[in-house]
Amino acid sequence: MARPAKEGLDYFPLDVDFDQDDKLIVPLGKFGMQGLGIIIRLMSEIYKNGYFYPWGLREQYLFSNRVNVDINLINDVVNECAAWGFFNKDLLSSQQVLTSSGFQKRYLEAAKRRKFITFIQEYLLLDPVVAQTQVNSPIKVVNADGKEVNVYINPDKCNAGDTVTPQSKVKESKVINNLTRQRYDEDDRYMKMARYFHDKVMEHAEANKVAHLVKEPNFQKWADDFRKIMELDKRDPKELREVIDWCTTDSFWSTNILSPKKLRDKYTDLAMKMKVKQKSSTSRAGSNKELLQRKMAEVLHERGTNDRASISDINSLPDARNHG
Repeated sequence: MARPAKEGLDYFPLDVDFDQDDKLIVPLGKFGMQGLGIIIRLMSEIYKNGYFYPWGLREQYLFSNRVNVDINLINDVVNECAAWGFFNKDLLSSQQVLTSSGFQKRYLEAAKRRKFITFIQEYLLLDPVVAQTQVNSPIKVVNADGKEVNVYINPDKCNAGDTVTPQSKVKESKVINNLTRQRYDEDDRYMKMARYFHDKVMEHAEANKVAHLVKEPNFQKWADDFRKIMELDKRDPKELREVIDWCTTDSFWSTNILSPKKLRDKYTDLAMKMKVKQKSSTSRAGSNKELLQRKMAEVLHERGTNDRASISDINSLPDARNHG
C-alpha cells in the first residue's frame, strides 16, 4: 500500500523578532505572554497541518484542552489576531479555518522540494499561476471534495490534444505579469529593500534638483528583482546595502544604476569598484595624516620647543574610515 503524501511540516521558521510584527502589536499588548504562547501554539498546529488549521467548535475545545487555557480567552486572542490581519478574517468567518497569505507563502517555500504541492481551492489566498513560477513542483488545487481543479498552472499535465498557440502564451504571460502586482506585501523583506533603494535614488536626485525626472517605479517588479538578488545570486545583505549606499551617491554610477535590475546586472563590478575606492580613500587619508604629523614636528623643531601636546593632537585624528 502506497504511503500517503505528507501535507504538514516537521518544523517552521520563527524569526527572532516576529513579535514585532505590526499585526501582533495589539494582540500581544492586550494578552501579554499568555497571548504569545497561544499564538505560537496555533502556528504549530497550522504548520503541522500544512498551511491552515480548522477552527470549528471541536477544534477549539481540543486545542483548549491541549494548552490548558480557557476556550473563551483563546477565542479572544484568535479574533484579535484576525482583526489585525494575522489570520485571514474572511476565511475564519466563512470557512472556520485559521490561515493567511503569509502562512501559505511560508508553506509553499518549505514544501517546494516535494513531488507536488496541494492547496484547497476554498482556502487558497495565493494566486496559483504566480505561485507555480516560484517552485519546480507541480501545484495541485482541489475542491472541498478532493477533486482537482483546472487552474492552468501545469501546462505539461494538460491533454496532449490541447493546442498551444503563440496568442495563448502571450495571454498567459500577461496574466502572470498582472498577478505579480499582488505578490509582495508592504512588510515583505524584498518590498522593504525596493523602498530603501528608491529612497536612496530619490535622495541623490533631490540633492541635484532632478527628482522630477525620476519615474515612479513598479515596486512589485523591484521587490521581485531583490528576491532574485538574494535567493538566486546569494548576495550578502550587509554588502548589498553598502553597494546600494555607495552606487547611489557615486558621481558616475548614481546616474546609471536606477533600478534593481541594473543593480543586479552590474553587482560584481559595483562591489569590486566600491572596495577599491574605499581602500584607496583609506590609504590617502593615512598618508595625509602622516604628512601632517611630519610638518607639525618640523614646525615645533624650528620653534625649538619640546612640547609634544600638539603632536599628540595630530595622532588622535580619526581615520577616514570613520567618516564613511
